[in-house]
Amino acid sequence: MRTLGRGWMIPVYALAVIAGVFHFYTSGFGSPEPRVFRGLHLGMLLPVIFLFYPARAKSPKNRPSIVDLAAVVLCLVATLYTVYYADRLNEHFIGFHDVRTEEVLLGALLALAVIEGCRRSMSKWYALTVSVVLIYLFTCAYWPGMFRFKAFSFDRAIEILYLPNDDGMFGFLTGISAEILFIYILFAAVLTASGAGNFLIEFASWAAGWARGGSAKISVISSALYGTVSGSSVANVYATGSFTIPMMKKSGYSPKEAAAVEAVSGVGGQIMPPIMGAGSFIMAEITGVPYFTIIKTAAIPAILYYLGVMCMVHFIAVRRGILAIRKEDRPKPRDLLRHAYFVIPFMVIVSLLATGYSPSKAAFHSIWITLILSCFDRKTWINRTKLLEIFFKSLINCALIASVLAGSGMVVGILTRTGVALSFGTILVSASKGVLLFAALLVFMVVSVLGTGIPTTASYIISITVGAQALTNFNVELLAAHLFVFYYAVLADLTPPDAVTSFAAANLAGSEPMATGIEGFRLGIAGFLVPFAFLYQPALLLKGSYLDILMAFTVTVIGIVSLACGVIGQFRTPLNWIQRAFFLSGAAFLVFPGKWNMIAGLALVISAGIWSWLGDDPKMKNEKF
Repeated sequence: MRTLGRGWMIPVYALAVIAGVFHFYTSGFGSPEPRVFRGLHLGMLLPVIFLFYPARAKSPKNRPSIVDLAAVVLCLVATLYTVYYADRLNEHFIGFHDVRTEEVLLGALLALAVIEGCRRSMSKWYALTVSVVLIYLFTCAYWPGMFRFKAFSFDRAIEILYLPNDDGMFGFLTGISAEILFIYILFAAVLTASGAGNFLIEFASWAAGWARGGSAKISVISSALYGTVSGSSVANVYATGSFTIPMMKKSGYSPKEAAAVEAVSGVGGQIMPPIMGAGSFIMAEITGVPYFTIIKTAAIPAILYYLGVMCMVHFIAVRRGILAIRKEDRPKPRDLLRHAYFVIPFMVIVSLLATGYSPSKAAFHSIWITLILSCFDRKTWINRTKLLEIFFKSLINCALIASVLAGSGMVVGILTRTGVALSFGTILVSASKGVLLFAALLVFMVVSVLGTGIPTTASYIISITVGAQALTNFNVELLAAHLFVFYYAVLADLTPPDAVTSFAAANLAGSEPMATGIEGFRLGIAGFLVPFAFLYQPALLLKGSYLDILMAFTVTVIGIVSLACGVIGQFRTPLNWIQRAFFLSGAAFLVFPGKWNMIAGLALVISAGIWSWLGDDPKMKNEKF
């Protein structure tokens, strides 16, 4: 990312303030009609990519090049064209009305600019994925079997990308970016600047520092809490890892282990209610399920994920003899109470969502409340300098997401209009031979492959477009199918060879990136079990009676603890290979419903637990939890 000179930053800061105030106002008092709103949104954000992200390593580091400025002008002209002619374009029927020459030219160039923007700022693999799908659009008449579709003329192909109001670059995904994501990114920036983020980390230090392996448990809790603010795994790692990774290394964890723990903990922030990153808002739009229902439904799986991570780090600490954080190094309760008012924004946003407020309106009210709370302490007061930085960070972060969603909008439009999504779903159903487990495994593999090097939101959008039918054909509820795909899109950030979150944590810890990625995958394996658990046990998604939910939760907790024991090789005492096999087999049985599976799983787990408990480990005597 470039560091622009002062002369360039003045107009950028002006744009940041305009964009921030505009989106804040529209969240509270209503937005223009969709095409105008989305055009203005992309018009403010896409040029930022070319100002701050150079095309190659040799590009100027403190100013945009001539090519960058040309791209900026192109993005402005192509997006503002849709704003100026919004009334006419709203009456334009795709595939029926003629497409003007300037629309073909602007649409083609803007599509290329979006791909290039994604390559520069996010991922070359994602840019390649979008490029391949665009190539398919122009060659679909020559593909074999179910992938063959009638040929599109060049004009009609560009029309699909540029002019629709439901998909393409200005479709519903860009609408979500404009209406919801910007205001939540602004909310996260306000929370961080106000000191709420530091309060969450200090609370985690107080809550977990007393326990065995307390430094790693602080990482787990602080990442879970901070993830509700950031909604980004990499941002979560850098925000909390700069504090927790040195603490873990000092406590006795190796650099690789410390980085892996932070990576696994940071990834979970995207599945942690109430914000859950961009994917949850897109899920609400696609499924038609209210946002508050989604975060309620996702609560138990998120708890199970972090329970699995907590068990992993606990058994590592037991195995390695890593003790608690010293009392004098932990925050004092009275210091926490001084800033306890920072829980108010979280309470407000959840309460407003529960009472029927829209996500954007809930964030609007939470922002001005947080601004007032920041004034309670001179150190956290958001002055003009901090406010300007809030607007700037929001502009940059939302520009990244906006470019990804514009690219994803093109992909979704192409896959749905050519019938590829339906065809791919049919292939998955056929390959699974009518067995839900096989279908789920195939969807898992597709998401993992698509998620390699691709942002979580884009991976989720593309995967659910092609994989939703495969699961819903097995009578899996729509929301459960979406959550299944979303969880693995998130966990793809942990999956080697391109485990971006682990690599970010390795950079902080000074460990070898690939070794950290493998260790992160091992520690996060309990998280990979959770989606299969709620796919087979809908009670984990709050479906059924309270007794059903309690029973499913209890059984799954036992399964996750057993999995952690088997993976780490530790319970009360170190486990031999037979005991580990018992714990791992028991965990597998407990994922799937049924009386006999539960009996078999519990029998294996209890047997291994008693065997380990009766073992003699003198080092464990007189040690605290």
